[in-house]
Amino acid sequence: MMNEIVDVTGGKGGNSFLILGKEKTALIDCGMAYCGDKLISNIRQVLDTRVLDYIFISHSHYDHVGAIPYLKRTWPDSMVLGAEHAQRILHRQNALHTIRELARQAAQIYNAGILEEYDDALLKVDHCIYDGDIMELGGSSITVIETQGHTKCSLSFLISDGTLFPSETTGCMSKTGKIYPGFITSYSEAIASIHKCQAINPRFIISPHFGLVSEDDRPGYWQNCLTAIEETKEFILRLFKQGYNNEEILIEYEKMFRDEQSRLEQPTNAFRLNAQGMIKTVLKEKVFSA
Repeated sequence: MMNEIVDVTGGKGGNSFLILGKEKTALIDCGMAYCGDKLISNIRQVLDTRVLDYIFISHSHYDHVGAIPYLKRTWPDSMVLGAEHAQRILHRQNALHTIRELARQAAQIYNAGILEEYDDALLKVDHCIYDGDIMELGGSSITVIETQGHTKCSLSFLISDGTLFPSETTGCMSKTGKIYPGFITSYSEAIASIHKCQAINPRFIISPHFGLVSEDDRPGYWQNCLTAIEETKEFILRLFKQGYNNEEILIEYEKMFRDEQSRLEQPTNAFRLNAQGMIKTVLKEKVFSA
């Protein structure tokens, strides 16, 4: 990976990468709110006298947008770029309330103490970006790729050096090499999004909540993402056909897929919320296609 891409992650629960162009700088995702101070410190060490110009968000979940208000306080002229649907979500008071509550819970889970107060008005998308948009940084650029399936606002980002930041729609790699599926709003869109990323054939892959995929794991990465989604779908449908309801399926799903590594890498509430979304989506699309 080129020197212009720097991992500036501020804490567990969400990765952040700084892209250094000759003229502009950009951050891809910013992690949870409790990460704000450490994230800003890490960015400052890299930028020195430069400023942060852009903040790209892959989607509107709290573990990807939480530190935006702190970043905007530090670099008020920075521009938050995200999908149009994300902009709508972050205008909703109930969404902002949920983000704040989850942020407080995360601060406790990760022993970060009391969450520093922030202004909800700063937690917003300043400018909407769309599939195929290219943001020039000077000597490098970021191409926007719509990859819905995790959320309706999920975006992936391709850096001009061939590094791809696929959205959580495609799945998240574990330290063990296992892929955890991330489709919530649509199974079929997630499959299409994985194929879309695979067709790009990137030189490097930065897996969500993980980081740089090794050279050894890269060749089979996309097939592993597809397999993880397919196994989840088949598991859910099998139990549904056996008469299990959604709650019973969730219990069995957690027994089957919530392994020790998953417990270390993802809070229980987040795992269950994602699993509930996947169960509902699989059953909804099954009925629709019948």
